[in-house]
Amino acid sequence: MIKTKTTRIKKQIENFLFDHYIFKTVLEYLAGFFIAALAALIFAFGFSCFTSPSIEGGFILATGGVSGVSQVIALCIEFITGKPVGANVVQAIGYTLLNIPLLIFSFLKLGKRFSIFTAINVALSSIFIYLFSQAHVGEAVASFAFSGDATDFISQPLNTILVRVIFAAICTGLASALAFVGDISCGGIDIISCYIATRRSTQIGKYGVIINAFIVSTYALLKGIQTHNLIYSLYSILFSIIYLMIVGFIIDAINLRNKKMQIQIITSKDHMAEIIIANFPHSATLTDGKGAYSGQAKTIIWMVVSPNEVKKVVNVAKKVDEHAFIAVTSLKQVYGNFYIKPIE
Repeated sequence: MIKTKTTRIKKQIENFLFDHYIFKTVLEYLAGFFIAALAALIFAFGFSCFTSPSIEGGFILATGGVSGVSQVIALCIEFITGKPVGANVVQAIGYTLLNIPLLIFSFLKLGKRFSIFTAINVALSSIFIYLFSQAHVGEAVASFAFSGDATDFISQPLNTILVRVIFAAICTGLASALAFVGDISCGGIDIISCYIATRRSTQIGKYGVIINAFIVSTYALLKGIQTHNLIYSLYSILFSIIYLMIVGFIIDAINLRNKKMQIQIITSKDHMAEIIIANFPHSATLTDGKGAYSGQAKTIIWMVVSPNEVKKVVNVAKKVDEHAFIAVTSLKQVYGNFYIKPIE
């Protein structure tokens, strides 16, 4: 009864939005802005508090991507001037400037809405990082969470650094995944990863890990030269790899856009296939079968859908044939034509 009422209310809302297109468009853009702002806030908090908390002598994690390139630039400035610079301030400025060519590429290759909200996310990330830096939020969190050990890299136990790495990766992974779910991105390497994954119809996270390997190695090498500490370089590479793997895992676990599921429906209803393909933007393959126990003729329907469509396929199939046998399996890759709603 409750489920029927909920479905009816949902249908009424859908009909109302369909009849009021301008209102629907405004809501969609407000939702996009909210997602962009929330993702930016999560990323900036993780960067300021766990990745690079602006504590003298503390371990700074190499993040990869555009933020990682900004870290390398800040390090190069320190080499040239011989004076420490505000890494988070350089990050806030560099993060925006380095994203400009990538945003242009995104506008040309991916879509207008995607690019607009990605630009908003990038701008807000820079603002939030700057504000957190000015408010010394990173120092406060690090001092509270890690006591006095966070002020000296040499004295920091490995588990302290590992906790920072895990929290930094969780924040970055959640920010990127949230953005991808909203059909936008956090800019930087996420734009390239999204473009490649869309063209190849595969998952996004692994591409970020591959692309970031060079950036992380460069930062670790420069930091090792600056500190004359080989252990620091080794730590930087080790923990950066852990960071990138966690980020990639979180993105692929939450972002379902490029995942595929195979559904096998065994039914005695001949019209099942017609109803299924009428309700979904995917075709299917039919195979004739025969029940081993009953000897009854069966139709086997093979279909590939997105994970968020599985429940709806099952519900439609059960309405047509309540005795249908349905098997669902996860797919690693699909080759050929498979419809995915295009990025706008």
